[in-house]
Formats: sequence, C-alpha cells, structure tokens
Amino acid sequence: MRRWQWSLGRWLRLAAVVSAPTWLLGCGDSPVPIAEQAKSAVAGNEGLALSRKVISEEDLPPAGTRSLFDHVIAQNDGLPYPISKLVKVLQDQNPTAEPPITLLIPVGRSLLKGQADNLHPRLAIAADFEGKNTPAGLGKAPRGQLFVAMVENAKELEVLSYNEAAGRFEYQLVQNYCEGCVPRIVYARRQICLTCHQGGTPIFSQRPWSETNGQPETARAIAVARGSSEPYHGVALQQPLASAERFDQLTDVGNFYLVTQRLWLDGCGAESAGGNECRRRMLSLALQYADNVGSFKPEGKEVERLRELQAKTFPKAGIVVPESDLLNRDPIGEKQGVKGWLRSLITREIKLGEGAKDNEDLEAFDKLPPLRRELDPLTLRAPKRTLTANDIDGAYGLASFFTEADLKTLKMAHGNDMKKLLARVEALPDKAFGEAPFVRVRMMEALLGQPREYCCLKTDEMSPPVVSGVPPLAINALPELKPFEQYCFSCHRGNPAKRLNFMAGDTEAEVLANIKGKAEIRDSLDWERYENTDKSSKLMPPRDSVQYHRWQQAGAGAVDERNKMRELVPGMFQF
Repeated sequence: MRRWQWSLGRWLRLAAVVSAPTWLLGCGDSPVPIAEQAKSAVAGNEGLALSRKVISEEDLPPAGTRSLFDHVIAQNDGLPYPISKLVKVLQDQNPTAEPPITLLIPVGRSLLKGQADNLHPRLAIAADFEGKNTPAGLGKAPRGQLFVAMVENAKELEVLSYNEAAGRFEYQLVQNYCEGCVPRIVYARRQICLTCHQGGTPIFSQRPWSETNGQPETARAIAVARGSSEPYHGVALQQPLASAERFDQLTDVGNFYLVTQRLWLDGCGAESAGGNECRRRMLSLALQYADNVGSFKPEGKEVERLRELQAKTFPKAGIVVPESDLLNRDPIGEKQGVKGWLRSLITREIKLGEGAKDNEDLEAFDKLPPLRRELDPLTLRAPKRTLTANDIDGAYGLASFFTEADLKTLKMAHGNDMKKLLARVEALPDKAFGEAPFVRVRMMEALLGQPREYCCLKTDEMSPPVVSGVPPLAINALPELKPFEQYCFSCHRGNPAKRLNFMAGDTEAEVLANIKGKAEIRDSLDWERYENTDKSSKLMPPRDSVQYHRWQQAGAGAVDERNKMRELVPGMFQF
C-alpha cells in the first residue's frame, strides 16, 4: 500500500509538471532577459513626435534641470540618514504637518525583490502635499511627483521624482545607504527602469493591494518574522488599507502628468501648424475647469475650437494613457490551496540574498523564478485608453498641475474675476505657448506678469549630476583622505548642493586639492576650541549624525584624528 501511495505521489508530481497551465505555474513564454528588454523599452509608433524632440530620454537630466528629489536634498543640506529622517523632512515641509504615505512590501516585484522579505520589507514612501504660496513665491507641489523606496538589505534607495523644467520623471538611486557608509546619489540607467515603468511614470498594484501591509495578513506575517509589533524604521507594521489606496491614487496622478505633456505637445502640434493657439485654448479651458469642476461642461464654442485645432495635428494613432496599475498579487494566497500546492512542486522560494544586489545586477535578477506573466511588471501592458482629437483631457491634465494655492493666487491677482484671468490668457505673448513642456511655475509667472521665487527650478548652485555605473573613489595613494572618507564624504561628496559638494573630484589628487582649498575645514573640526560657543552649530560632523557618534565612542583617539585632518588643510596665513 505504501509503495502504491509513493508511486501515485510521483505521478502527481510529474502530471503537474507536464500538464499544469502556464497561468497557474508562472512559466509562460521564456522570459526575455531584462537587459535585452531595456534596449527597446521606449515603445510606440509616434516616430519623431514633438514630445520626443523636446523631452529628453537620456539617463541624465537635460542641462539646467534637476529632479525634485535633488532639490529637496540640496535644500536640506544633504541626504538624511536613517530613512526615518527623510520621512521627517517631507513631513516638515507639509503645511498640515502630516507625514507622507508609507507602506511596507515584503514580497514585491521590484528589481530588488530578492533582497526584501518579511523581516526586512521594502519601505515605500509617497509625498502627498501642496505647499502654500506667499506674496513673493510659489510653494512646492510634490503630490504625485515624489516617490522613494528603500530596500535595507540592498543598502539602496530607489527614487522616482518629477523634473518640472524637463517635463519628465527622473529615475535615481541612492547607493550605499547604510549606517556609517558614504552614500552616492546617481541617476539610474533609464531604459532599465522603463522596462517596468512603461509609461515613464510611477506604477503600483490594484485593489486590494495584498502585497502591502495595508492587508492584515501581510502585516501579521511581518510582525511574526520580526518577532515584534514595533515600527520598522518608524513605519507601523499595520497600515490602514486607505494608505495603499492613496498611494495608488498618487501614482495615477503622476501617470497623467506625462500624458498631459504629450497632449500639450503632440496633441496640439508644432507652432507652424497652429499649435500655439491650440495650447492657448487648452490652458483657458484648464483654468475654467479648475475654477469650478462641478459646473464645467465639455461643450461650447471654446471646447469645439480646441477640438478643431487638435483635429489638424493630433497623431493618427491617438495618444495612449499608459497602464500604471499592476494586477493585484497575493503572495500569501499564492501558497494556499491546491493551486499553491501544485505551484510549489515546480517553483522554488526566493531566498533572501538571491537576485539583484543592486539595480545594476541584472544577470542575478534574471535567474530568479519568473512571475506569472499577467503579474510581471516586465510584461508589456495594454494602455488604459487611447485619446483622440475629440478628447479634451489635456485641459483636465493641465488643471492638475496647478495647486489650490495657485488658483487662489491667480484669482486674487485678477480681482477674483475669472473673466479678467481668462483675458490675461488671451493677452499672453505667443511664445508662452511655444514648443516646450508645460512648466507650472513658468506659466504662473506669465499669468501673474512677474517672476516668483521658487524652490525647485534653479540649478546654478547645484553640483553636476552623476549617472549610475560611475565607480566611487578608491583611496590608495593618499591614505590621509581616509578619515575624510569616513567622517565627511557622506555629506560633502556627491551632495546636490554645489556649496556643500567641496570634496568632489574624479581622482584622489583632485579631492585632496579641493579639501586644501576649503580653509573653513580647520575651524569646523576644532571642537576643542568652539564647543559650547556661539559657533558650535558650525562644527562638523553634526551632532545628530552617525559620524559624530562614532567620534564620541573613539574618545581621545578622535582628537588626534581631527588634528591630523586639520593639519592637512592650510591655515589662513602661510609662512
């Protein structure tokens, strides 16, 4: 009898392998390596559409532009560590002091999925606020424009944030993000990112978001693995499902920003084809819609005029709205029932540490068991919809760029008279509607008739951006740089703010020369002289930094180390 049972078990196992459908087992067609997919990630038949000409597809942002993340970090004087401090930076910028949306995803679908698990889940963050305007300036608008994820075991942050001046989202990595490490902020290889982010925008799963800790079962699995219900890096292990829903909504908002740029550029077309007049009509309707969403009607002379203009220039194939929603995946449910048992017969669990160690490790990622095709973000997704010249969604999209504070500012500047504001639109010079991405701040300045201070457009005080793959500085010939690497590089090498990036350089000699050229280093390291004085706030490293605490633990040895560092920097007077 036992012998018969064993034979039956072997038969069932063989039958599962031979006959189980691919949707059940997750095999499908042989997956194309991600590196190969990246070569053709930008799909479409638009040819040389206007948007392709004016919105760059290079890895680095266009000259004179930077990501919102870079601006936030530069204004904060550096990248905070640990991640809870970055969350606090975003919370402090929110006028309502609410924290950003945070979620934990132990078993996900990112490139670094092999480095996350219930013990060390992926932490996802989405900014969800609009800044206030002042009489002299305009506030930030990061809602739907700034997303950060941390995989602790990979020692890496993945950042997706909008570049307002360039009209596109930027893909960045913070490598070597760990205690006592020297982090590097770099721009990722864009085509690799676009294999999953197929619209060039944020993506997220659909309801009921079973991958996230918005689901009690997932939250419980995290708590069991961690042996505690204490927050993970300040994030509660159980989040309300509303957090996952809001995260999803924010990715949808971000998704339509790039659609709007295509409608603004490709839908209206070149200046020679009447594109500027089309864009003027689109803006006018956007302001009317934003002013009173409930009473706005997609009809009337101005709406018909926009449709007429678009009919002359709109791409024949239409303009697609990319599918930014991934089908819900239930990692816990996948293991349950007969289907889960059958799948377990021929697939193996991903063990922590397998797969990509960082976003450059594509070969290791490809060796992981593939997901079912309909769940895999690498699978080409059909668009949500295709817009035609008869659609006026460009007006709705433009309206989403303006904040509530913007609309109040515009109306107050025009005597709270909408007719006067619309007359201002008609009076704008033709160049305001030229062949360039729509930039909220620039249009606000045009409508107000004067420049406004703004946090996140100027780049003249920012250090040059760095692309992924450039190796960090290896210190061999000049060992005197070692203590600077240990205590200073984390803030002063690779800092987006040029004034704080004074330990940059491609070679050891360049870095040493830059250090010697910064005489202030001598005083900033002189704790013995300036501690408990009015200059103590300028001492480095900062008191709340990991580097400072390491020095405190070193005791008397830290004094000798600081003195050697100070001696390397020439004093103000040379004899």
